[in-house]
Amino acid sequence: MAEEASTFLSTQRYAVVTGANRGMGLEICRQLASNGVMVVLTARDEKKGIEALEKLKENGLSHLVVFHQLDLLDPSTISSLADFIKTQFGRLDILVNNAAIGGITVDTEALKASEGREGIEIDWKAITNQTYSMGEKCLETNYFGAKRIIQALLPLLLLSDSPRIVNVSSTAGKLQYVSNEWAVGVLSDAENLTEHNVDEILTEFMKDFKEDQLESKNWPTYLSAYILSKAAMNAYTRILAKTHSHLMINCVCPGYVKTNSYAGLLTVEEGASSPVRLALLPQGGPSGVFFSQKEVSSFSPILISSTMAEASTFLATRRYAVVTGANRGMGFEICRQLASKGVMVVMTARDEKKGIEALEKFKEFGLSELVMFHQLDVVDPSSVASLAHFIKIQFGKLDILVNNAAITGIIVDSDFVRLTEIDLKAAKLKWVHHLMTQTYSLGEECLEINYYGVKRMIEALIPLLDFSDSPRIVNVSSSSGKLKFLPNEWAKGVFLDDESLTEERIEAVLNKFMKDFKEGELEANCWPSSLSAYTLAKASLNAYTKILAKRHKQFIVNSVCPGYVKTDMNCNTGNLTVEEGGENIVRLALLPEDGPSGLFFFQKEVSPL
Repeated sequence: MAEEASTFLSTQRYAVVTGANRGMGLEICRQLASNGVMVVLTARDEKKGIEALEKLKENGLSHLVVFHQLDLLDPSTISSLADFIKTQFGRLDILVNNAAIGGITVDTEALKASEGREGIEIDWKAITNQTYSMGEKCLETNYFGAKRIIQALLPLLLLSDSPRIVNVSSTAGKLQYVSNEWAVGVLSDAENLTEHNVDEILTEFMKDFKEDQLESKNWPTYLSAYILSKAAMNAYTRILAKTHSHLMINCVCPGYVKTNSYAGLLTVEEGASSPVRLALLPQGGPSGVFFSQKEVSSFSPILISSTMAEASTFLATRRYAVVTGANRGMGFEICRQLASKGVMVVMTARDEKKGIEALEKFKEFGLSELVMFHQLDVVDPSSVASLAHFIKIQFGKLDILVNNAAITGIIVDSDFVRLTEIDLKAAKLKWVHHLMTQTYSLGEECLEINYYGVKRMIEALIPLLDFSDSPRIVNVSSSSGKLKFLPNEWAKGVFLDDESLTEERIEAVLNKFMKDFKEGELEANCWPSSLSAYTLAKASLNAYTKILAKRHKQFIVNSVCPGYVKTDMNCNTGNLTVEEGGENIVRLALLPEDGPSGLFFFQKEVSPL
């Protein structure tokens, strides 16, 4: 949490939490204040609110929490709160809509008896009672009240450079529990969803509730208003995310939490950690998404394939991957192997036509449902940003990034290679180098794709990788990047000095190399005389991998030479198949939780640089 929130919390942040005088609401306040956020704790009952404030003194947090009375059903108290925040802070950074009621009365003795029976699902219908007036109040609090507070505080949130809204919801609001087909259809249609549509559903629901037609009109018959209020809130979250792209707004079911009313399975500390995590999301995090605790979930039921069921512990939940340079050869094979293990893969390529053609091939493997294509040019920042936005909207997170896209930075006399069947890797004779032509512009392009393009991708996707519980980055490198192939002693010293290694020092090496390349002084200054830019790019990538692993300890990030694989890049002279090469990369992408990080692998073995 601390690492994820560090950037966001570098300036003083101000938050409002509704329904915060006890239970999870109070705990959300405590956790936010523990992260240095100034919190306005709100409650309908002023006496109880002030008593809750006293409790936070025990945690030494009273200087970071203030109380303000708030009744979501009373517009005047909402206006009063908005005026208070405007006067005191001038803006708002975080709003957590936690206040809610069940819209039912519960037979608490029967509930306790049910909760004590292990493996027995609670029969809510049998132990609850609901009336029209309870339902009306439930919708008014859980949905219209939350809307009211958002609309009142939106002008102050928009003054923040990183506004966050977290709507505490419930899995009860998933569309599978709404049951009315018309309502499900409207709420499923994300493209045409509007507040008016949502209000129309709630009006029709309450009309049928009043006329005692819930069952005949196929509405939920227990927890009815609660289910509809949470489904409406989930829908409103998506609408807001779409209409206010500057906002980061998500809804979350914190799990079945122990409260005054229910025994639950999670402590309030565990339950509160999920909304707080969303409140402190780093820049570029997902928006308009529903979470079940810390996992992205669907608003409607998800069908899990048999492939997923067979996957490892790492793949116990849906995983999302991006593979660059994936329209052919090893990149294509990496996509195939990941998809075969149940990972949802975004296959990328610079050439849109070739990418779409490659996508068609996955039909032959029966994997077309697990692979999608997105155009990507790693040299073009707008293309990288477009991909990041696509992943954010589609999945809300990223679990695996495989940086495979690369070029050699040379022109090879491929006709001669094919005619003589020469092994470019094994050949050591100087005359072989005459088959390879390198120019300054080719070298520049090579560094731009193989090093700076990888950096660009990682920097754009880190906020989404940060949101994974098991983030993996695999940088496809080469043994050519080993330091024994780098004769320049100064550059070698920079890359070997792990303690002082920084991105700036890597760039200093590359700038010096390119200066010497431009001036025709590669040999004079002891730079590699063949595959020069490729060697420097891969050496830099290996060094950057170490920096990343040190900086992002929650990540598993490694670089790998997959071996000398038969590809177009080496005129198909390799000694490994793409399947064998791809396997070495996919293995690192699916490393278990305690896997190594910051290392260089040659095929499946750790190798010194």
